[in-house]
Amino acid sequence: MKDKKKTHIPQTSISELSHGMTPSELISEGHVDVDYFYDPDEEEWKREVEKMEQIVRENKIPDSECTPF
Repeated sequence: MKDKKKTHIPQTSISELSHGMTPSELISEGHVDVDYFYDPDEEEWKREVEKMEQIVRENKIPDSECTPF
């Protein structure tokens, strides 16, 4: 019976990969899942920014109240 040699597969960490790859590349090549980049706090922040932008659009400030820079 022959001895089966195990092939050593190098383990590369995500930090080593991410130095030269964009998130899109990491996902498309299967190194990480889309959820790896999901941050619930960032999603909450995006929703809040959208709400603020909507409020600004709906409540225009008259030019007379604006201070030029």
